Amino acid sequence: MHVTLKKEKSHIIPIIGDGALTGGMALEALNHIGHEQKDMIVILNDNEMSIAPNVGALHNVLGRLRTAGKYHWVKEELEWLLKENTCCWRNSSNHG
Repeated sequence: MHVTLKKEKSHIIPIIGDGALTGGMALEALNHIGHEQKDMIVILNDNEMSIAPNVGALHNVLGRLRTAGKYHWVKEELEWLLKENTCCWRNSSNHG
């Protein structure tokens, strides 16, 4: 049963490539999630490839997030967790 029907506290976690933000559909989906007043954690996959220099308010906000101390701490912790637990998730497809 879906967590919304069960009235459980949950977060919506969209995973979005940085290139998808320019097309508008990803922004429209994020806007809809905000309109529904759901808790959200956005995972942005930035492949650092661009055909032109990045400009604008969104670029500036994401740049500030990337240089924030908490971002680097969380990134390092996640990398450590994934490296330490490779045996668990690497073979998980064999158990399903």
